[in-house]
This record gives sequence, C-alpha cells and structure tokens, in this order.
Amino acid sequence: MMKPSGAVLFLACLAAVTAGVTSLEVVPRDTDPAIGGAFNSPHGVYVDRSIVTAQGTHAARDRHELLLFLAGTNGNGSGAVAFCELAAGLGYHVINLTYPDEIAASICAGDPNPAAFEQFRLAVIAGGSTKHITITRADSIENRLIKALEHLAKKRPDEGWDHFLGPDATINWPAIAVAGQSQGGGHAALIGIKHRIARVICTGAPKDYSKRLDAPAAWYGEASATPKSLFFTFNHRQDVKACTPEQMLRNLSALKLDTFGPPVDAAREPFPYRHTRILLTSYPEVTIDGPNGKAAKIAHTSVIASANADRWEKVWTYMLTEEPARGAK
Repeated sequence: MMKPSGAVLFLACLAAVTAGVTSLEVVPRDTDPAIGGAFNSPHGVYVDRSIVTAQGTHAARDRHELLLFLAGTNGNGSGAVAFCELAAGLGYHVINLTYPDEIAASICAGDPNPAAFEQFRLAVIAGGSTKHITITRADSIENRLIKALEHLAKKRPDEGWDHFLGPDATINWPAIAVAGQSQGGGHAALIGIKHRIARVICTGAPKDYSKRLDAPAAWYGEASATPKSLFFTFNHRQDVKACTPEQMLRNLSALKLDTFGPPVDAAREPFPYRHTRILLTSYPEVTIDGPNGKAAKIAHTSVIASANADRWEKVWTYMLTEEPARGAK
C-alpha cells in the first residue's frame, strides 16, 4: 500500500493525540490563498478536547483563552511543542503560528530612528513596509491568525475557535494570550502594548536595544493597553543574542516590569517565584562563543526548549496561570 505524502497528511489535518492533547497541523495557504508560499510551514494547533468540549471530567478548566505562540527568527516553533502542549493541558486553545520571520528585528539596532524597531514589528504584525522589511497584509501575523481561526471554526466547530474572532473577521484580543520566543517574544510584547490582551509571555526576549542610540527601544515606554502585571519574561543570564544580558535588563526596566519585584532565579526560588515578572536562569551554564555561536544559541533557546520541559514545567505553568493581585497595573 502506498504511504500518503506529508502534503496529503497536512491537507487532511490529521490529528495525533498525546496525553489527552490533540495536536494537528494547518497549512497557512489552505486557510487563505493570498498568503505567500515562502512561509507556508504548517501552524501547530493544540487542544485538549476533554476540557474545551466538556466531554469528560478534567482537573483543568476551559480558560476560554487562546494562547498564540510566535517563534523566533527562522524558527517554526517545533522547539516549543512541550510548552504548547502544557498550555493546552491547562485549558488554553493553542496556535503555534508560522509567519515571515527570516529577518531578525536586530537589523534595526544600528538605525538612528528611535521608532525603527516598532515600525519593523508593526509591519510583521499587521502588514506594512519599512526600509528594513515589507510584509503584505495577507502574510501578516494578524491575517494569518484570523484565517487560521476561521478555518478551525469551520472544520472543528465543537471546539469553540470562533470565540477568538470578533465581528467582521476581527481578532478578539482580550481573549488571547500572546507568547513568543526571541523575535516572537518582542512581537508578543508589542501586541500587548497596542491591544488589551489576556497576558504576554516573553522567552529569550525582549531584545530590542538600539546600539546606535545606546538605549532600549522607544516603544517600551509607550502607554500599554495591557496591564504590565500581565507581562511575564524568562531569560538566560548568558543570553547574548541581539543584546547583552545587561541591556536586556535595561529593556525590562524600560517596560517597568521591575516594579513587580527584582529578577528571580527560576532554578533556585520555589514556585510562585515571589510573583516576579522577571525570571532568569543560568541553566545550562555555557562558555559563550560570541552572539552567533553554538553556546549562545543553547543559552538563548534553553528557556523554551522542549528538552527542558521537566525542568521548566512549573516556570511555564506560573507564566501561563499567574493572576495579578487585585488592583495591580
């Protein structure tokens, strides 16, 4: 018997169930033919049907929230599978969205324009053109998310994907938590600045630091639609990708996340980590070999790597479920 090709499997959106979580793949161009072919790797979708369809008794409740995960530069999100599965097991609907990510936001680090980082990210998020990047509206994060949600709502109507769509094919941002690694973490933070969303989770991020101006990106200081108490970050102390660890801490201070307490070492402090919004780790300890070396990559991705799922399960759970104190901003 002839085995079906990978393309056939993608088109069929065949589901694989692991430990209660259903995972499937959705090809972007299957949701919208206007989406370009260059970034057509499948979106990863994760859902625990026993939670969201109320088919059985389950310890977790349906959060009625979507976790939108955005990978880093040249990433397809495969390294974050364990994080996405954990979120689904905690009651989230999850979409690990593929998007145009081949150009790193750090291309703006030498630009004298204080708004360069923001303009770059807004082009990726909503579509647009800057001197560093051009993204069509069809290929933008927003359109890809809308079309994926419409596709899932049609193909899997009992799972409640339409809850994350507003009227006239808009995004129901307050019902969506946005998480991301590296470049994706920067997009997540800016989306949280621009829209009231459920929460922001940044791993290996945010990294927008202007080397030309020797200052954090200007957009960190903008008024935030999402309360800063709903921002969570997790970084490696030796992460030198795009900026130094010291510069990254300046970024977090510019975001005012240090108002919720000092950084906490996730490997040494027990859950719930003194309710900090700045989580750090030195695991694994590496000898940095430059920003583009193998050791630097290990440090940069260690905080989201599925290989570290057992170590970071409580950290990820904290960021996915921690609720701010009443009245916190």
